[in-house]
Amino acid sequence: MIVKAVLCDLDGVLLDTFRSGLQKIHILCAMHEVPYGRETRTKLTNAWGMPAIELLTHCLGVNQSLAKEMNRVWETLDTSQRPQLIPGAREVLLWLRHNKFKLALITSRHKKWLTELLDEIDLLNKFEVITAKEDCPHHKPDPRVFRYALERLEELGIAKENCIFVGDTPSDTQAGHAAGLETLVVQTGPYMIEHVNQYPIKLGNILRSIDDLPFWIEKNHEGVLDKIYL
Repeated sequence: MIVKAVLCDLDGVLLDTFRSGLQKIHILCAMHEVPYGRETRTKLTNAWGMPAIELLTHCLGVNQSLAKEMNRVWETLDTSQRPQLIPGAREVLLWLRHNKFKLALITSRHKKWLTELLDEIDLLNKFEVITAKEDCPHHKPDPRVFRYALERLEELGIAKENCIFVGDTPSDTQAGHAAGLETLVVQTGPYMIEHVNQYPIKLGNILRSIDDLPFWIEKNHEGVLDKIYL
């Protein structure tokens, strides 16, 4: 295929938020005297990617009022303890830009928090399109999460057939397939090799991390690349 644009998730793909997120939920449970054990962690891992309040009510068995309060504290923790970039993420984004690929970010984060973070880590100007919570009412696995980004890319002359999507959760793979996008998944989030049977994806499209994306593109992109990835 000819790749012209890369759509990617934020949490778990560019930001190392999966394991740190579980740790923060563990702290929230201790603060609010909510039981947290191995079974809870498994539920969270399997459901990761849900909207935060839905995730907390579903996996912790708390009511919506408590889930909203826990989520408020979680957002405060995320603001005071900014998530770190996945190793290699910045270098990959720069490599993609150097090779003239358009970049679109798909996230359910609030635009204000997202803009402040991306500006702080000097990545705000790396994306042609950013879909934040305010831009889209839908959540993966609903394929409509891509509508805003794909429409903006189409305005730039890029068809869906020339786009790839990189996610990190089982629901990401479902959304990408339902949208008709060439879908890749990284293992820096909750997607594990045992998910392949339930959430099928080409084995060659399972990457250890975003740092492997340039090598996938070098192998599968039928166009010319100006720079190899080192």
